[in-house]
Amino acid sequence: MNTSTLPLADVLIDILRSDYEVPENTDVDTDFESLEFDSLVLVELAVALSRRFDVDVEDHELQEAGTIAATAELLKSKGVQG
Repeated sequence: MNTSTLPLADVLIDILRSDYEVPENTDVDTDFESLEFDSLVLVELAVALSRRFDVDVEDHELQEAGTIAATAELLKSKGVQG
């Protein structure tokens, strides 16, 4: 299935699994703290998401979002389709 047809949260999980090697049981309610994402990882993720979706994402926004589902909502609020 093409990533453009997947819900945005599923795309985020795929990115996290492939690029950040998060556990297979990671789901939309998984929080970044339980994944042991420190501030440096959140900066890297913010840059990666900014490039991938062509929107401005800041690390503090990811920290505030806290979960994959909330990050998907954040991206949607910035105009990302999904």
